[in-house]
Amino acid sequence: MPSYDDVGPIYNPHVSGAIAREELDGAHVEGDVIPTTPLMRETSSGYYQFNVEPGDPSVLLSILEEAIPKNTQQNAPRSFEKEQQRDLLDLSYEKIRRWLWSHNTLESRQTAVYIRGQNDSTPLHLLCKLHNPPADIVQALVEAAPEICGWTDAQGWLPLHHACNHGVSSDVLTLLIQAFPEGKLQTDHQNRTALHFYVTRNTDNVVTMALNTEMLSNGGAAAIRDGGGMLPIHYASAYGTHSAVLEVLVKAYPESVTAVENHGRTPMHLAMVNAHRDASPGVIQFLLNHPAGKQTINSRDKDGHLPLHLMALGLKGYKPDDRDKKSHVSDCLEMYLAAEPVATADFLTAIQDLPDWLQDTAVVSKHVRNILNDKIVQRFPTSILMLDGMFLFSLIVCFAITTQTHIDLRLGTDEYIAQEEIHRDDVSGALMFLYVGAGYFVMRELMQMGSLMGLNSFAKYFGDPSTWLDMTVIVLVLYYAITMSVTDYNEIAPDDDDYLNEFRTGVAVTQGILWAAIIVFLKSTLVDFAVFVGGLFNVAQRLVAFLIAVSTILLAFAQMFYFVYLDTDICEAPTLSLAFEHERYQAEYFDPDLVGCTFPHCEFGDSLLKVYTMMMGEIGNETRYSTNLTAQILFVGFAFLVVILLSNVLIAIVTDSYEIIQNDRAAIVFWSNRLDFVAETDAIAYAIQRRLKRVDVKDTANGYANNATEEPREQQGTDEDAFVRNGELSPKKEISYFHDGWHQIMMLFDENLFDDVDWFETCVYNVFRFFCIFIIIPLWLTAGLVTAGWLWPPQVREYLFAQRDTVISRSELERNKLEKLKNIQVDLKSMKQEITKEMANDRIDMARMKAEVETIQNEVLVELMQLRELMGSLIM
Repeated sequence: MPSYDDVGPIYNPHVSGAIAREELDGAHVEGDVIPTTPLMRETSSGYYQFNVEPGDPSVLLSILEEAIPKNTQQNAPRSFEKEQQRDLLDLSYEKIRRWLWSHNTLESRQTAVYIRGQNDSTPLHLLCKLHNPPADIVQALVEAAPEICGWTDAQGWLPLHHACNHGVSSDVLTLLIQAFPEGKLQTDHQNRTALHFYVTRNTDNVVTMALNTEMLSNGGAAAIRDGGGMLPIHYASAYGTHSAVLEVLVKAYPESVTAVENHGRTPMHLAMVNAHRDASPGVIQFLLNHPAGKQTINSRDKDGHLPLHLMALGLKGYKPDDRDKKSHVSDCLEMYLAAEPVATADFLTAIQDLPDWLQDTAVVSKHVRNILNDKIVQRFPTSILMLDGMFLFSLIVCFAITTQTHIDLRLGTDEYIAQEEIHRDDVSGALMFLYVGAGYFVMRELMQMGSLMGLNSFAKYFGDPSTWLDMTVIVLVLYYAITMSVTDYNEIAPDDDDYLNEFRTGVAVTQGILWAAIIVFLKSTLVDFAVFVGGLFNVAQRLVAFLIAVSTILLAFAQMFYFVYLDTDICEAPTLSLAFEHERYQAEYFDPDLVGCTFPHCEFGDSLLKVYTMMMGEIGNETRYSTNLTAQILFVGFAFLVVILLSNVLIAIVTDSYEIIQNDRAAIVFWSNRLDFVAETDAIAYAIQRRLKRVDVKDTANGYANNATEEPREQQGTDEDAFVRNGELSPKKEISYFHDGWHQIMMLFDENLFDDVDWFETCVYNVFRFFCIFIIIPLWLTAGLVTAGWLWPPQVREYLFAQRDTVISRSELERNKLEKLKNIQVDLKSMKQEITKEMANDRIDMARMKAEVETIQNEVLVELMQLRELMGSLIM
């Protein structure tokens, strides 16, 4: 799992390590109760008074230390807790103002401001640790000792660092910067400026953040890297921020949008790995809209990872229960894929590494569909697809022929067995093809293993269910091929039925597995078949509860019928094959469907089988229960509950479930299967290319850039690269001889060909048409079929295997509606946040006005008291 050292400033539930900062998430102070310390005591009037000497200069530091939260809560505080925290913070600010009022001389204030506490923090450091400290208090401390703004604590942080980390107003930020302008460029022990911290605060007002960021960026802070080589824009992209803030950072340092940190990761990498954040979609949209930023979708870090790889790594084992977070991740992925990143060898494997709920979003992307169409119609994937089908069908046929001959030799007459060599020769070709087919699939598996090892994705090999299916086919085919090759039928005992029964069972299971492999093959080839198979699995999942209920009901009726007839005369009667000799049994108990059998409910197993067949519609003799009233009632109840009611419920469930898979998940089912096949063949082709050309996965020989500063090279086009994109041939692909030749042949059948030609040219064209229809086209198609598609023109492969968009499905319409509703929800949420922030700002302004009024009131009271003392002295 990636850590901070690997990825950078990541903050998600399963990745540990982040920038050393104290996030309050809008709360001012943590804690539910007001702390009671030696510095304070509660009076009967409810006010807090100092329990120290009034002239002690450390009182100010003590007040601020008490206001700092001691333990950060793991969970976000609730609304009433936030209210308590605000009240406690307001009380602390009021105490600070009272202290400043009582110490109004410059010397007394300087003495208090110079004192250092824990971690070498001054009162100004502690004040800036509080969320949004009042400007009047900050101004009072700064005016008392402006040089304090240039002092650092034990971490190398200035007061400006703490203020940017915890959030301040523009007025406070201006005061700190004016007092010590060099602080904008000063770094802490990890080489981080105040700007590194401020850009991570995506909860502040957009306009305020943009102005403050611009203020901090002036002077070159946007170009300063921390100890990990990260610029402020890397922090902003990782934690998420407003696009206005990113625009200020890019304007201050244009190269930052493509800059890489020490691990080679761009802002795009860090935004993708933190895609679950609220502001991440906006960050990615900003980077994609920037001309240089869009290039970073193909950039790789020093580990060879694309931004998509980091998203997959960050989401491993992550199951977001929050719908908003899932929506943010999906939006980021859609925007990334819409930018059309280069389809490199490991691009598809990165998509496969995504969680299932996110992979569904990826496979229906237009760009991914185009990539899969591009890959599937190339010569190598087409040949693999055709060879898989040919070998599977041939294995089924050859296995059936050799198995039948083997059983005939085992049970045949002596004359048939005497001609064993002749019969063996008849099936020797089929038996040899079993070895060839098994060898082909062994070679495919070895190539796939080697290619995945080259891509550092070997763990995916054993996690793929199709791998185990292929290995099962190989083992069973080879086992029975060897068994049928070495068996000496003259040495097998004639009465050895156990061997033959085991053989029959084994070959039957093998045939079933071979046909299962055919089903998997067709799923990746035909969209209708993929929808059908997907519908079966979806229906089976929906039927789990129903099948449990049906099984319970069948067991209940089977037991009830069994107990009704237990030890009755009908169960003690002779078998019905002898009942013809007894007229009484024949008249009362005869069931034409059960001749030669006992009554179906005399044994529990037979009773269970009978109620099951009755559910399937096999009622049998309707007079079977005529002699027993209880059995008749049970039969009527069974017919109503199971045959009528549950059967209709089953039909309704199956219809509804299949309609869902057919209408809403048809594209997802098909493209998921195609993704698995194309990723497999692409990995094999890449491994072969790497062996032949000595290509390294981290090199640029694949046609993609190794980092953000390199332009992706145009991939060489061949006839096997040509494919239809939106109904037209991609202009980026070269026209090959095969493509051009087929195009010329098809031009002979153009409807407008004879518009401006005379009768002689028409006759010549008709001759050419006849020659092409009956000679050239059949020979060309046959040659392509024999060579597994290698000699086919690209148009034929496109027609057979490229899946084109037809009409808008119901899922697309529903998705558009949901997208509109989602936009409305986002707008309402933004409006709510703006209103909340405005109310919070109004509340802060009211508190400041209240404090100012109280200050003026106190000053007036002091002046009145002084005036009273003066009048008293004059009178005396």
